Amino acid sequence: METVSWICTMLVLIGYYLNSQKRYLPAMLAWIVGDIGWIAYDLYIDNISHMVLSIIIIVLNVIGIFKIVNE
Repeated sequence: METVSWICTMLVLIGYYLNSQKRYLPAMLAWIVGDIGWIAYDLYIDNISHMVLSIIIIVLNVIGIFKIVNE
């Protein structure tokens, strides 16, 4: 299961890189997928505080996606 955490970490880092390249939509999608994985892993290891953080990040990214699509 630890492999999941590393995959999620890589997805989040890819999101940061894409964001730095002004590729906002792909960045948000990478963050969302990575954070969904983190939620599953956090449930497995009972890390509720990080799970809440991941949920909030997903919500913020979904809001960002709607703003990009509606511009």
